[in-house]
Amino acid sequence: MTRKEQRERTKRQLFDEALRLFRERGPAQTSVEDIVRAVGVAKGTFFVHFPTKDAVFQAYVDMVAQDLRSEVEGWFSMTPMDALTDVFSRLTKRAEVDRAFIGDIVRAELFGEPLDDGRPSALQEILLPLIRRLREAGELRSDISDDVAAQHLLSCYLIHLAWAWRRGESFESAMRSVLHVTFQGLRP
Repeated sequence: MTRKEQRERTKRQLFDEALRLFRERGPAQTSVEDIVRAVGVAKGTFFVHFPTKDAVFQAYVDMVAQDLRSEVEGWFSMTPMDALTDVFSRLTKRAEVDRAFIGDIVRAELFGEPLDDGRPSALQEILLPLIRRLREAGELRSDISDDVAAQHLLSCYLIHLAWAWRRGESFESAMRSVLHVTFQGLRP
């Protein structure tokens, strides 16, 4: 095994073990020491791959986005609004699985480092082709850029998820609410 392959394997082990422990104990009750002990590596190894414990959540969001990328082609056979609904429905199902740390996921996506490097997040990149289709169909305000529309939809969705999580409500109802209310503000 090459050094690069070993590095990737170690990073994946740390990531997988962190998620397992977060699901089992909760993020606040899981320390970096717990994660590295379970994997059998030194604490410094964790920080080579993840600058902070919160960086695991950013990696989680990237993983979810990567999973969604495999669905992109199918969305082009749907109406733009049906495709957006499908994206958010899939995100919501994933959020329900990891409900215990949705607050950490939302914080990582909205406030992760760097706060704003000028590039869209992995989830925003998933939304951008659908936003462009909405614009082409005349279903998006002309005074809002595609990037801003994607940021708006995603931010509102994540905030609704966080509120639903805090109140113990269904993520499905939060998703439907945000699509209806938020999208109304984006329509011409």
